[in-house]
Amino acid sequence: MPHDKETENALPLSNSTMSVPKIKHVFTIIFSFGIFAACAQIATTADLKQKLAAAKTDSDRMEILASQSSSYRDVNPDSMVYYAQRVVLLSIKNRNIYPADFEVGALAFLAGQLWYAGNYPDAQEAYFKALAKTETIGDPILTAGIYNGLAMVNRNEGNFRRAIDYYSKSEALVRHLPDNDQLLSAIGDKGKAYEQLGILDSAFIFVQECMAVIVRKYHNKNVLGGGFQAEMGIIYSKMGKEKLADGYFRLAFSLNSAINEHRLLARSYFEFAEHFDRYHERDSAIYYATKGLLIDKKYHYVVQQLAASTLLSKLYNETHNIDSAFKYQQLMIGIKDKVFSLDKVTRLQNLEFNEQLRQQEIASEKKLAAQERKENIQYVFIAAALFILTTLFLLLSRSFITNSKWIEFFSVITLLILFEFINLILHPFLEQLTHHSPALMLLVLVAIAALLVPLHHKLKKLATEKLIAKNKEIRLKKARRTIEELGGEK
Repeated sequence: MPHDKETENALPLSNSTMSVPKIKHVFTIIFSFGIFAACAQIATTADLKQKLAAAKTDSDRMEILASQSSSYRDVNPDSMVYYAQRVVLLSIKNRNIYPADFEVGALAFLAGQLWYAGNYPDAQEAYFKALAKTETIGDPILTAGIYNGLAMVNRNEGNFRRAIDYYSKSEALVRHLPDNDQLLSAIGDKGKAYEQLGILDSAFIFVQECMAVIVRKYHNKNVLGGGFQAEMGIIYSKMGKEKLADGYFRLAFSLNSAINEHRLLARSYFEFAEHFDRYHERDSAIYYATKGLLIDKKYHYVVQQLAASTLLSKLYNETHNIDSAFKYQQLMIGIKDKVFSLDKVTRLQNLEFNEQLRQQEIASEKKLAAQERKENIQYVFIAAALFILTTLFLLLSRSFITNSKWIEFFSVITLLILFEFINLILHPFLEQLTHHSPALMLLVLVAIAALLVPLHHKLKKLATEKLIAKNKEIRLKKARRTIEELGGEK
């Protein structure tokens, strides 16, 4: 049965008016994560509507609409999604004004809100749209956030292996960046996916590493709640270490309650119920599953209601309480038809298949481009070698006098070819280093040219001096030969 899990690395979202650079930072660092503000002081809906009416720029409107969306997340999922859609529309409207990562961040934000509402097909489609756009930007944090979002969709749907693949892609992009939130989400939730597959050793390693990162990053402050503590409880429970599991679950309850993290609290109650069911303590299992379900219903956590009602139907059936078993079975069937209907599952599979085809086409194009680049490097190398050899021949030849203009011509051509050769070799590394920024790439190329031009002038001066000396030597030899011939005639 698919489990729903909120990303633990929630970050605060400011409600103050931001300039374009600041709102860009919000989109790329917060919205792209598919995470939502767990703010202690989020503005009321009325306040946000007043601010929206008074806003003078689209960047201000985008921030206010995003805040409105998040303010509805545990109240009205439809309104939450509606305001996120308005953020996307504004980002598209300003596509030619704001940086490209604005639209990517807005799409990823919408995808995250759709996931939160339990609309997995639309969430996956929005994530794929964001991924296609971010590939031209080259921002590892932004791309990693989208991969984490796609992993969450797949893991909640029950595709744990595919989720691990996406988490691994995210991890590979940001592993070199110390203690960043995307890495924390990737390794922690990947541990969850391994646990759901029953691969407990790998699950333990990743969750333990994640908790170590949390300690380093937040210095034991309760910022994220107890999601990973509950996950460690599940791992110990499945390992047969009942007392350790119990301790971690109760720690998770305390951490989640302290910051009003209702979603994680409800989920940890359900997972504690699974723990009691694992050890055949049905009364305790029913008690905690019911506590979790009540919170899920109160805050509209549809997918978590599915997991809790499924467990309760099973538990009541085992205790021969047919009425209660039937009641929760009906709830389970209704939610399953809403969230995981055949049409929605088929759509998810089709979206994933189309994305796989797109990635294969990209890989094929990259392979072809790499082959063309390799051939171009060879051609440029051959051309440079020919011009260099020609220049050396003209300089070192002892048989005829060479015009200095030829040396100057060949030296300029060689310089241009050499610059192109360096550009071809360094281009992929420059794209990665500068994140495809044309301005930064131009600066690097100008710096390379600034090093090559003085070197070219020095070499040309040496070549000219060598040429003059050689031409003098040839003229002297010819003069001596002429004098000798004239002397012999006499």
